[in-house]
Amino acid sequence: MAAPSQEQETGSSGQGYGVTLPYQAGGFPMLLHDPRLHIQVCNLMELQAPKDLECLQLVDVIMADAQDLGKKSPANQREAKKRGKGSRNARQGEESEAVGVGAACGTLGIWALTFKEIMLGLGKLNVGGTFFFRFGWRGRGAQEENWYREAIMRLLGLILVVFDQVFPFKSEMYHQADPCFYVVATGFRRKGYEEASLETRLQEAIVRIIACDAVDDLPQCIETLAEFSTPENHQRIDELLDRVGRVRAIGLSSRHTVEAGGRESPEAQLIISPVPYQLTMQVLRERMECFGKIAYLRRRSHAIGVGADALIQFVQPAHAKMALEAVNDMKVLGGTVIARLAKAA
Repeated sequence: MAAPSQEQETGSSGQGYGVTLPYQAGGFPMLLHDPRLHIQVCNLMELQAPKDLECLQLVDVIMADAQDLGKKSPANQREAKKRGKGSRNARQGEESEAVGVGAACGTLGIWALTFKEIMLGLGKLNVGGTFFFRFGWRGRGAQEENWYREAIMRLLGLILVVFDQVFPFKSEMYHQADPCFYVVATGFRRKGYEEASLETRLQEAIVRIIACDAVDDLPQCIETLAEFSTPENHQRIDELLDRVGRVRAIGLSSRHTVEAGGRESPEAQLIISPVPYQLTMQVLRERMECFGKIAYLRRRSHAIGVGADALIQFVQPAHAKMALEAVNDMKVLGGTVIARLAKAA
């Protein structure tokens, strides 16, 4: 979660606040450092209320884009094995060394995290402020289960009630075929939010979601938001989601066309060199697949001496170019690793 200060035009007086999971616990390394940007390094799920944030003032814009990164840490993998061997209701104990959401049902972890972002964020948002967060929707019909639809109606219904305007944003260039999109809400109605005691109600809902061990029970966990699931809000939410669906349908059609061609485009091949020993193919895939769909990866040992390169075949050239910039300019794979397009090799 990140938030600029109260200045409408940030300029040199603007400030930013963020929360991120420690790198040692599975979080991403910080690539941006600025004296105006304050980062609170902790597990977001351990923050019980907005007062626990190190941001001491109300802010104008909040971005909520957290992931359950703790699921990838060794501690959480051990904890997952313990829960798998235990009972259906087994959960993390107080002495568990695992980090992240730690939900009894892994599928509901992102829901608990999303509601946590909303609860913490709205507690620090100024009157009239803007809040946007990442969400996912695969479309109506067989892919949309009843519990999922009702939970969406309650979550987005809440957002519709406490903001003046709500609309979706989905890129028409990047990750177009993926189900994720951003919900953008402007004009925060802080008075109504406080009068409805929504902070306390959201806190209670988060506790229930973390303890829930069946996805079908999610609507019951957020029963406190049922009042926002009205026919009028259903119509507005369906219109919002249909806009997302149309953009995604175009992306899926384009992806199928590219994949059906059966040809490997040299423009979509990226060569990584050198590949450090700790950068396994699995780790490399996890780091790179956020830039686009990967057809395959291959490790190529050097003919002379030691070391190796890696070839990554993306489905689309645009995704390879994004990964190229991230490796060379942002150094997402480390300071000594460089990338080049195979066509230019």
